[in-house]
Amino acid sequence: MKKKSSKVYGLGVIGMGRAFTIMLPTFIKDPRIKMMAGIDKRSEARIQFQNDFDGIVSDSMDSILDNPQIDIIYLATPAEQHISQIRKIVSANKHILLEKPMSLTIRDALAITKLIASSKSQLIVGHSHSFNLPIQLTHELIKSQKFGPLRMMSALNYTDFMYRPRRPDELITEKGGGVVYSQAAHQIDILRFLGGGSVKSIRANTGNWDTTRNTEGAYNAILTFNNGVTANATYSGYAHFDSDEFQDWHGEFGQPKKKTDHMNARKNLNNNTLQMDEDALKASKNYGGINYLPLLKNSSLVQQHQHFGSIIASCENGDLRPVPSGVLIYGDNKHDKQILKAPKIPRVEVIDELIGAIENKKGPIHTCSWALANLEACLGILESSKKQKEVFLKYQCELGD
Repeated sequence: MKKKSSKVYGLGVIGMGRAFTIMLPTFIKDPRIKMMAGIDKRSEARIQFQNDFDGIVSDSMDSILDNPQIDIIYLATPAEQHISQIRKIVSANKHILLEKPMSLTIRDALAITKLIASSKSQLIVGHSHSFNLPIQLTHELIKSQKFGPLRMMSALNYTDFMYRPRRPDELITEKGGGVVYSQAAHQIDILRFLGGGSVKSIRANTGNWDTTRNTEGAYNAILTFNNGVTANATYSGYAHFDSDEFQDWHGEFGQPKKKTDHMNARKNLNNNTLQMDEDALKASKNYGGINYLPLLKNSSLVQQHQHFGSIIASCENGDLRPVPSGVLIYGDNKHDKQILKAPKIPRVEVIDELIGAIENKKGPIHTCSWALANLEACLGILESSKKQKEVFLKYQCELGD
């Protein structure tokens, strides 16, 4: 059993939108974290935070950076704002839990990496689904060589991503919109974690098939790793097939899911936007909004681990398939399953890695260098599709570098 830190870390939140709504159960349930401050432009989010935690609220991050009780900043703002905000945060010697993607450009990612390297701050980029315990267990099984060396991986996820309420910028590729920046970041992260880290090249095609939502809604990519492993990554957010069927109808957050949720995505979006515009509709479901539903109220339904679609890791003597309840093992002579206990704290692995880095107990995986390599691969998908050729990468790192 892991020895937990006895120190309680004060947390300041900058950006209380969708990402914060999803991370909130982790922050509340983990005894190592104390909610101290909430920063957001939306007054309803600030009111909700004050009511929930009796904490400091403001519409400006500058108001909390000098507070000695705040040790960690959770930064969940649009990626294009990250570099200027991180510059202020490291000047205040705060640690950072940063929502992916780290940035929208290699230039900004390199600048952030340099900022952190020259500071006293630790920075972890997450949440990404390589934190999920079934993925971690799959990694350990690959590392053990029990089934021989890893040779190939397949990743597949079909969702309703494109028909969830979106801000205007989320449908503009140049502003980080579409499925590549947001969703490929998860698949790439998982495949790099299982495959050793360093991707040599990418050949990809993207799909932009709905003129009313004019950004990438799908992609298909082939990754070749420097160690010879190959992987394919497929994603569609067009709300046709639902690949949660392959996860025993458990959704991304480990919750039991109705089979009809997916097929109704378009209809629900159309009906709801008759009442309010899409930007307002999304805001209404975020923290403090009029349609906000705290995930903790449904926490009894979260019975399994989180996932990001189907992953199959093919070793010479067996295939490994992480699922919400553990890892399925398809060996030469028998099939088996390693079952994992349901999580008491969702996404606790994120806090474990961050605090482990702060306390110098364990080197983190999801560092700036790791996030830079993930971003480069995502940009490689876009570039390969646009130029219709294989793209070679140069900012990659091995696992543990």
